[in-house]
Amino acid sequence: NITLTKGGFPAHYGGRLSSVVDIRLKEGNMKEFKASGSIGLIASKITLEAPIINDKTSFIVSARRTYLDVLARPVIRAINKQNGNEGMSGYYFYDLNAKINHKFSDKDRLYLSAYLGKDKLFSSNEEQKIENDTSYQTRDESSLYWGNLTTALRWNHVYGSKMFSNMSLIY
Repeated sequence: NITLTKGGFPAHYGGRLSSVVDIRLKEGNMKEFKASGSIGLIASKITLEAPIINDKTSFIVSARRTYLDVLARPVIRAINKQNGNEGMSGYYFYDLNAKINHKFSDKDRLYLSAYLGKDKLFSSNEEQKIENDTSYQTRDESSLYWGNLTTALRWNHVYGSKMFSNMSLIY
């Protein structure tokens, strides 16, 4: 669940903000295994969730990857061949979300979650030239990677119907 707040912030956000993106992950199914996924025009995704210990511990894992690089490969190869080059270039990204949820009691829960996202932009070019009766081949390769990794461990304690606390360790 994602909520975007662009103005009129609640007091618990502390002020001096231009916007807030509040992202809440599902907790995983405590009763049964479930899987879902989709294949789209430029990306595919899959989600798996299940209990580890019925009604006590569950997990959820979700992954997504684009395949722009795979779809564009024939077009890029054809363009390169028209220009007398052999090579490839492309872009893709993938991300992975995972969460484990453990219920110690009706008042205490522990959550461990992680997010990993990577993007890759790449290019390689091969060219054969003949100069002065000498044949030679050149090859240029370059790649640009960037990404994010974050993990969080959160303990939730409920004191009563109107009061609870969350203690988090975040990397």
